[in-house]
Amino acid sequence: MQGTILIIDGVSTNRILLKVQLTDACFQVIQADSIATALEQATRVSPDLVLTALTLPDGGAGDVKRGLCRLPQLADVPVIALGASDDRQTRLAALAAGVDEVLAQPVDDMILQARIRSLLRRRLSEADLHLQEDRAPAFRHRMVAPPSPPSAETSVALVCSDLQTAQKWKARLIPAADYGYRAYTVDAIQDLMRTPVPDVIVIELNEGSAGLALRLLADLRARATTRDSVVIAVPNPADAMIAAEALDRGAHDVLHGGFQVEELLLRISIQLRHRRSEALLRASLRNDLKAANEDPMTGLYNRRYAKPFLDRVVEDAGENGEVFAVMMADLDHFKRINDNFGHPAGDAVLVEAARRLRAELRGCDLLARVGGEEFMVVLPGIRTDEAHTIASRLCAAISREPFQVPGSANPVPVTVSIGAVVGGGRGRLVAADDMIAAADRALYDAKHAGRNRVSIKTSPQSAAA
Repeated sequence: MQGTILIIDGVSTNRILLKVQLTDACFQVIQADSIATALEQATRVSPDLVLTALTLPDGGAGDVKRGLCRLPQLADVPVIALGASDDRQTRLAALAAGVDEVLAQPVDDMILQARIRSLLRRRLSEADLHLQEDRAPAFRHRMVAPPSPPSAETSVALVCSDLQTAQKWKARLIPAADYGYRAYTVDAIQDLMRTPVPDVIVIELNEGSAGLALRLLADLRARATTRDSVVIAVPNPADAMIAAEALDRGAHDVLHGGFQVEELLLRISIQLRHRRSEALLRASLRNDLKAANEDPMTGLYNRRYAKPFLDRVVEDAGENGEVFAVMMADLDHFKRINDNFGHPAGDAVLVEAARRLRAELRGCDLLARVGGEEFMVVLPGIRTDEAHTIASRLCAAISREPFQVPGSANPVPVTVSIGAVVGGGRGRLVAADDMIAAADRALYDAKHAGRNRVSIKTSPQSAAA
């Protein structure tokens, strides 16, 4: 089965006809004759999509959506409403209430199936983000972006078969919503790709240019520069086959009845809200990933990131025969700084030490804070003599100038001890843990020898490949 669809309709024959259509398309179908029954069913079954009549015995499609939103685990379930073809204001009210699509009865099966596929793709994409985020369902509900008023900072491209039509659409839209409108012809893909790309791209699909416009739509959705732009297709005049093709090629939304100012602006607002919600979630995911791999005080990578990085360097060295170095650096007598001047002074020293160490390294090198005042350095492609030179330079970077710290009128001298080990080379196998242990032993030797110095150990015991 492709998914589970909940059908809600007070008329049993309508439910039966829809069930036959959807079952033939390999969906699992459950049915309800009222909102109360539907919400009870949905809580138990967790459908992937809801297909409801626009009006029901105990409410309407908007009430269905509001009822689902009150249940965190169902808040993101898409809702399609079916209603009378001439009930325009009711259709707009349902869209404004959060219903994802309103289709006229008798519904065209081609359009219905394409819209279901489109909404399920969107839900799966959002679910993948939530899975990576590893958040509770209640969090997902909170991540829905609030609606925002039209702004000239939001750019809307109107792409039509001819520039005159695009300009007419623009003239009708400007008094209704204050977006930054631009007019294009359907063959102006180079202009659409110029930075900054439009936030929304509205594409006319008429009988003469539908083929070119559909190819443009697919191209826009595939390119990195425009894949995050909202794309809305407008069959003009209405054409079920073209509308279905547009949805299957990646359009976020379709105006089934042709160009209508009020409905287009409403759908733009809804799609921009979805776009902001996904952007919020991606930003949260990036921040969580950053927090999981970075030390919040110094901005350096932490041990969780450093170990897999070293594993990759070891693996690469085994394959290409390069050598590499691992260093452990520890600030000398760091506890005295905390004891004499307080922890804010110690924090300031750590931040400045991280800055100085990082300034001495290459872009391909790793610097990580792996303990209170301990740092790990991984340097791919470094020989023993080079490792000694770099380690000495790191020592000098810390000791050459005293540190300005809160709690002390005078700068505080700080030094660092470094233990280093070089490994790798063609035909030689070495374990990352052994390299770390060897660097730790070298660090102990540097401390034992008087601190503020470098000690380099020979490579851990290696075996022929």
